[in-house]
Amino acid sequence: MSSQRPPAHVLCIDDDEVARESSEVLLTRWGFRVSLAASGEAGLAAVESDPPDLILVDLQMPGIDGLEVLERVREDHPSIICIMITGHATLQTAVEAMKQGAYDFLAKPFSPDELKLTVARGLERRQLILETEELKAEKALMQANFMTLVSHQMRSPLAAVRQLLEVPASQTLGPVPEAYQGFIQRAVVRLDLLARTLNAWLAMSRLDQDGIDSRKGSGNLGELIRHLEQRAEADVAAAGQTLKIEVGDPDTQVTVDQESILEALYNLVSNAVKYNQPQGVVTVQGRTQGNMAIIAISDQGPGVPAREADYIFDEFYRSRRQEIKAKPGTGLGLAIARKVARAHGGDITVESEPGQGATFLVSLPC
Repeated sequence: MSSQRPPAHVLCIDDDEVARESSEVLLTRWGFRVSLAASGEAGLAAVESDPPDLILVDLQMPGIDGLEVLERVREDHPSIICIMITGHATLQTAVEAMKQGAYDFLAKPFSPDELKLTVARGLERRQLILETEELKAEKALMQANFMTLVSHQMRSPLAAVRQLLEVPASQTLGPVPEAYQGFIQRAVVRLDLLARTLNAWLAMSRLDQDGIDSRKGSGNLGELIRHLEQRAEADVAAAGQTLKIEVGDPDTQVTVDQESILEALYNLVSNAVKYNQPQGVVTVQGRTQGNMAIIAISDQGPGVPAREADYIFDEFYRSRRQEIKAKPGTGLGLAIARKVARAHGGDITVESEPGQGATFLVSLPC
């Protein structure tokens, strides 16, 4: 048997005793629980001791006025609905109240029907806010549970199967019939790709603004690109390609989480190597542009068609072009890189001409 929802709690903040008492009579008659406060200071104290669902607050009060009450409530209790009441009904006052976060505006004198309708609409809005917050919390919990499932109950069996397949693949226990060798090698490749996809998805799921902010530290553009060069040069050389570094403003200061931003940049360099032409050049350039540091990573590969430029940063997107599709990949690398850049207050964009390579531009605040 479901429990009945308690009556909505409405707080009236008004220095006019008659206005307070008349509002209390009407709201109580309509089934609401009502609290009263004769000043902004008393109203804010009431909000902290017994948070309401909705506040009716007078604009003109001595001491803390209605706009200041509104601002402080929105800062500490954003889900509480605030309705501004004033005897000085002007468009400018209404606009200012809305800018501060008021849900609606009532001008004195107002009728009981106007009050009832405005409060009812405000409480409907409050319910929608609470339901949205509840859904977000449920989604976060489901995501966390799914991450745990993937991390502990999927990766471990995959790793075990991969190790078992290594035995016939290496023919440690004796030769395997030639007809089976190709099947085994394809199974190993597919398992490796699945493991990389799971790891990439987990990495993206764990990215969050607060975590990156807590790990940020000061550095300069030259140091960041030097670290990238040290990390990527062996991969570039192993592919028979050349890594070219150009830094125009090495002393430009950037505040970054070095671990995540280097991973994002390394991913872009790895893509440049993967899709580059044989013996091609991968170029990394650093410069400043206004208040942003720009890191440009270019290759000499097939480029990105204009029709695909809007989609390549989507999760799991893979180009339909055969020369791209034939390369192994998870479809998550660019999505993760852009998420990291945006968590730093920057972005990643692409410039490309088909057949003339692509340049990925990473912007970071400086």
